[in-house]
Amino acid sequence: MLESLAEQIQKQQQNSQQMVQEMMNTYMQLLNTPGSYLSGQAEQQQQTLQQTAQQWMEQAKQQQQTFQQQAQEQQQAFQEMTQEVMSTYAQLFSIPVSYAQEGLRSSQFPIEGYDELTVDEVSGRLGGLSVEELRVVRDYEERHKNRDTILEQLDRRIRTDS
Repeated sequence: MLESLAEQIQKQQQNSQQMVQEMMNTYMQLLNTPGSYLSGQAEQQQQTLQQTAQQWMEQAKQQQQTFQQQAQEQQQAFQEMTQEVMSTYAQLFSIPVSYAQEGLRSSQFPIEGYDELTVDEVSGRLGGLSVEELRVVRDYEERHKNRDTILEQLDRRIRTDS
């Protein structure tokens, strides 16, 4: 969406510049025509034309700035909306807030290779985890393998460490 807006701005600038250039060429041809009633006022008319062209260019620049500002505002609104969606999903699935804010791309599960571990292997790796990490492991275990032995151990450690 932002690329499309940027392309529109660029095309509009090119069209404006081309239009001004064509107008200048046409006007200069008219002024240079022998016997033209404007030939005596050529310098004054040229200045007026240059001022008009300059005003159009200023308007084009202002319009470009307006489009850029709108694009930035839309980008910011999109980012805010994305953040709200992520927050809603976190609440729906009862994921700890800190884990959801980190997002899937930057967070790592507290126990590497968890799905392949036995109950004894998981139990041996719980000792160095924080309460928050224990909660993440508990939520995952409950949603996936739901092993009572591990869930009970996690609940005890969470209560003890809290």
